[in-house]
Amino acid sequence: GLAFSGFGTILGSVNFITTIICMRAPGMTMFRMPIFTWNVLLTGVLVLLAFPVLAAALFALEADRKFGAHVFDAANGGALLWQHLFWFFGHPEVYIIALPFFGIISEVIPVFSRKPMFGYMGLVAATVSIAGLSVTVWAHHMYVTGGVLLPFFSFMTFLIAVPTGVKFFNWIGTMWKGSLSFETPMLWAIGFLITFTFGGLTGVILASPPMDFHVSDSYFVVAHFHYVIFGTVVFAMFSGFHFWWPKFTGKMLDERLGKITFW
Repeated sequence: GLAFSGFGTILGSVNFITTIICMRAPGMTMFRMPIFTWNVLLTGVLVLLAFPVLAAALFALEADRKFGAHVFDAANGGALLWQHLFWFFGHPEVYIIALPFFGIISEVIPVFSRKPMFGYMGLVAATVSIAGLSVTVWAHHMYVTGGVLLPFFSFMTFLIAVPTGVKFFNWIGTMWKGSLSFETPMLWAIGFLITFTFGGLTGVILASPPMDFHVSDSYFVVAHFHYVIFGTVVFAMFSGFHFWWPKFTGKMLDERLGKITFW
């Protein structure tokens, strides 16, 4: 079931990529596109890299269970192979979740700062870098297994914090000396910045193997995960709902209730 639902995701990403590459309006070059569209494009690319691996691993697991295929035999290091295949999907999946929400924040902040996005090209480059690096860090979930090259995966995990930091500079630079309007979408966007900062800082700590060995399988990892996912999905989603709902429906949401929801 999971494998076949993965096919739906893969085909959906092909649709998005084809639409963005081939069906832009006349004069809409790649570097005139909204940041949100860039994020959707790179999310689609990550789906094409990650989901086929998950589907293959799931089919191999089904072959083991139903037909005795011995792909993941413990005697052959099968448990470690499963982890590698799962996390090669699992870590890009975090960015598959996060990138569209980064795009939402990149649309909301300029509107409520009354300024164009600061450093458009840098923001695009940072997004491309995050997408590229996200497929090189999967084994940082596996430090304690003893089956990974710690210096490489630690370095790449530290490195992925750099383009993420660049994005923060872009967002804060857009707000800097802007005519800020703290309406509900902007409040959720600022909440995203604060919450995701905690997720990023705990991630940098976990990137260090000596620290990771001590806190692996602890609530520290749970907290890191939830700061990252709650910070992106929940805060950015509510920001996007309040921002785009009037455009979807032609009706404004109640600002007072929106602020009560936030606080």
